[in-house]
Amino acid sequence: MIILPEIQILEGRLVTRSTTLGGHTVHQQSPQQAARDFEANGAEWMHVVDVDAALRTEVDNSAIIREILDNASIPVQVAGGIRTLNQIIEWFEVGAARVVLGTAAITNQPLIQEASSRYPGGIVVNLATKNDRVVINGWQTETAYHPTELVGDLQLTGIAGIIHTDINRFEGDGSESLALSVEISKQLSIPLFTSGTVHRLDDIARLRYLPNILGVIVGRSLIKKVFTLEEALAVAAQQETSPEPETLMPVVTSGIYKGIKAYLAAYSLSQAARWWNTALREAISANNPYLEIAIPQEDLQIDPQTMSPREIQASYEKQLNDSDIVVAVLDGIDNEAWAGFECGYARASGKYIFGLKTATDGAVDQDSRIAAMCDEIIYYEAGENAQGTLDVIAQELASRVLIYQARD
Repeated sequence: MIILPEIQILEGRLVTRSTTLGGHTVHQQSPQQAARDFEANGAEWMHVVDVDAALRTEVDNSAIIREILDNASIPVQVAGGIRTLNQIIEWFEVGAARVVLGTAAITNQPLIQEASSRYPGGIVVNLATKNDRVVINGWQTETAYHPTELVGDLQLTGIAGIIHTDINRFEGDGSESLALSVEISKQLSIPLFTSGTVHRLDDIARLRYLPNILGVIVGRSLIKKVFTLEEALAVAAQQETSPEPETLMPVVTSGIYKGIKAYLAAYSLSQAARWWNTALREAISANNPYLEIAIPQEDLQIDPQTMSPREIQASYEKQLNDSDIVVAVLDGIDNEAWAGFECGYARASGKYIFGLKTATDGAVDQDSRIAAMCDEIIYYEAGENAQGTLDVIAQELASRVLIYQARD
């Protein structure tokens, strides 16, 4: 699960909103300092909202947001009052990883389609709700739409995901808000992010087990120091112990993200290993249609009887050159010279390498030469349910590739 710390800016100040009637709390920390602190404490994404723009006041917070974008080395998505194509273009030009559209998503669907076409994977829609009805114009105007009436058409526009923000979260314990998020998620084949449903660390633990929710936007609890970002990330990173396939998100449909070609470095002569590699590809492809996985030992037309060793190597090099990323299965390949060549060639070519490795009793081995070449490693628990394990790997890889794309 992805944790996106939230920074809300009103009249140049860091705030947390508390009601639909304009109630908010002003914090002493500046928005810029909050952004620096979130990144320093391990954030992989940030969510920045221009409250004044959403409310259409005369205050211009764009310079503050641009400063945050200039200084951040992690992807930042920008939200609040973005209603025209020119605004969308401007935010991408100054470094936004994603642009979040709210009111415009309800009132101007052609704009959503045009923006999604120009920026594949870059447009996210925020559906704010109150009393089970979608609200727009900075939460001030209630529409007649139930959110489930809109999500089907919205995801066909090519957006990268939907954020659900339920205003009723300010009353009660938030259970009804979370239930509505789950109801929305069941209508989607693209990522859903929930906002405002985390008040305690236990809420993150609960969200991890709910179907189809890829991430959560957290503001108030982090800024008021109910818990730390490090604590939130640790809970979000915990592996499921008994994942069920029906609780795992199908992630995306074709065309929503820019296609990514992945090279699976997992060479082994073992029949069992070859079966596992094929099953892994099927799980990744089923969960992530935008990820095209190549298993060179299976896909390349290699004939050792007629091809020289140099010709064979050239075939592998071409496949690596044609790939965007490399996924290396680290278990059992430390002594495989060919996997070392694949990762070494990829490293020398500037390819991003994801490693997959079993975690044993919480301890992980980072000493192998191949693991040392990986840009990041996904550790997973090998459970009794092999398909469940493969699905967990596929889901986690989808999240990591999403972050990689935004950074790239």
